Amino acid sequence: MNLITRSSWLLAASAFALSLMACDPFAKVASAIDDVQGIWVGWLETPKQHLRLLVRIDSVSSEKVNGNSILQGSITSPDQSSDILPLRDAMLSDAGVISFSVAPPSNPNAGYSFVGKQVGDAVEGELKQGDVTLLLRLNKAASIPEEGKERLAANSAWVGNLDLGGRKLPLRFRVYSKPPYGSEERPRVVFDSLTEKANGFEVTMSAGKDSTVEFSIPAIPGKAKYIAKLDEGKTGLIGKFQQGFLPLPLEMHRVEELETEPIDSDALVQLVEKTPHGAPPVVEVPWENDNDSEAGSDTQKESQQQIVQLPDGLREESFVIDRVDLRKPKYDGKKLVDRDYQLSGTITWPAGATAESKLPAVVMITGSGPQDRDETIGPHKPFRDIAHFLARNGMTVLRYDDRGVGQSTGDFVRSTTADFADDAVSVWQHARTIEGIDKSRVGLLGHSEGGIIAPMVAAWQREVAFLVLLAPPSLPGSEILKSQIDRISEIEGVDAESRAGARLLQADLQRIAMAFAPDDERALGEVRKAISQRWDSLKNLSAGTAGSATGPEAEAIKKRVIEQVTLQFEQLRSPWMRYFLAYDPSSNWVLHNSPTLAIWGELDTQVLPGPNMERLESIIERNVNLNAELAILPHLNHLLQTAKTGLPSEYEGIRESISTTALDCILKWLNSAEILP
Repeated sequence: MNLITRSSWLLAASAFALSLMACDPFAKVASAIDDVQGIWVGWLETPKQHLRLLVRIDSVSSEKVNGNSILQGSITSPDQSSDILPLRDAMLSDAGVISFSVAPPSNPNAGYSFVGKQVGDAVEGELKQGDVTLLLRLNKAASIPEEGKERLAANSAWVGNLDLGGRKLPLRFRVYSKPPYGSEERPRVVFDSLTEKANGFEVTMSAGKDSTVEFSIPAIPGKAKYIAKLDEGKTGLIGKFQQGFLPLPLEMHRVEELETEPIDSDALVQLVEKTPHGAPPVVEVPWENDNDSEAGSDTQKESQQQIVQLPDGLREESFVIDRVDLRKPKYDGKKLVDRDYQLSGTITWPAGATAESKLPAVVMITGSGPQDRDETIGPHKPFRDIAHFLARNGMTVLRYDDRGVGQSTGDFVRSTTADFADDAVSVWQHARTIEGIDKSRVGLLGHSEGGIIAPMVAAWQREVAFLVLLAPPSLPGSEILKSQIDRISEIEGVDAESRAGARLLQADLQRIAMAFAPDDERALGEVRKAISQRWDSLKNLSAGTAGSATGPEAEAIKKRVIEQVTLQFEQLRSPWMRYFLAYDPSSNWVLHNSPTLAIWGELDTQVLPGPNMERLESIIERNVNLNAELAILPHLNHLLQTAKTGLPSEYEGIRESISTTALDCILKWLNSAEILP
């Protein structure tokens, strides 16, 4: 989605978990015993994050409906927001099975459901939202500790600022070692990035030499970890945070309001010995009444996973496509294994669609970075909203998780734009085989990097019926990246001389990344040399103090900048980035003839609208067979939201997921091109 997210490691790491967070995917409730009323707490464990959930059961009706008692209560996830949502259709059966649903008022389509049963002194069940299913265990709490802005009810917490040269990145570790959220036998440690507003990354711990402790955060790319030891006062941690090639100094202090008792090295080591915590045993949860047959339960469970009814008569169902990674042939000893990875996605059908409908369809292609099928960023799910909008207007929509993301398997890290284009071809071909879809009217919708991929596919597959491109790059990746960095720096107030130095350094880094093999350590020497040569124009970028610093202080600042830039350089050497820097997407525009709509936001700081639109206009003049409409929409950013500056830092704080101006523009063009029924 966002080209910049390739270098924003925390935002990229949280893409899958945020797809759940934005929809309040929390927990459920109690048991068939008399004391079902009260507060129940649990942890929603996604593949990347652990988020606290609180379910309050206020009352149990004495009257029954179809043998079930009616429950009244609410649910909240304090790690995400203070919003309290009511439970809907909450029931308690005589067998102790609890079920309910939640529909956030701001987005009823983002609802979810829960079914669970009492197991011992807990409730264990499954939470479902769309195609996602998560196990959930709830325990009744005798009391709930004060939340607190800094501590979030943790028993101890450590905070500190990672110095990135031009800015500070506040980080936090939270430790839950007492009820209701943890225990001394099973403590839970999580990591938060406060600027990114991304909470709850799972942390594992191990003891090192000389009383050091290593906090590992597996969900953050680059094997992120913090290696530290207690200071002499035993109130702080001194160490280095490492994500990628070079470590950065990081000092953290304990939030004083949490614990008055001292902590020593032995206590820290004991905490290490008890983490990572083990997951509670998996208990099979009944989805039917106890009298139902096993076959009937399996059928209903599969149905709930596959088909979802939405407002306005829309219907969604899952699909899975088996793929073979031809870059890595695998044999079982005799023959090539024909199932290497899978792409998982969702089909959204218009109201009343049948196998005889012969509807137009579109396959949606996400932008850069690990993206789920909704192209989730923070609270926003633009691809889901576009899919529902188009389905309400008569189009079938397919969207899918990137390989290695969400429910799709495969190798994301070593994949390039060409590999993702291969995946898009397979989904497009699959769409043409589905009953109810007119195979002659299947097109593509791509955003950002997806705006590169869609024309690639159209050049390979001449039957692509149409293209809708949102913020598509047409310049080579090297130019896209340099212009993006320069524009964002300009808006943030960086002076012209410093920006010029940064542009030249970026060109140097790209040249070095392409000139050396990814594992050639000689490249790092070239990077340090380039920084030293351009230091006079770069030094003012370092916290605004390097220009006046002298002696050891100036050398320390220079060393820190070299470490920072070298760390960023490592990302330029990834397979995706090397391909992106060298690739010229405009070449596909002379090879395809699919009717095309391309739109940009006026305030886009990631794919600048002016230069990219001008490049396409010059190419389209040479392709007389191409019918293309290009437009720049006022006041919109890279996500096509109504914005003030267009900076990526605004994205999450904007209320709309995608502007109605953009949606109306897409709908108008689809009608004028006679694609919609």
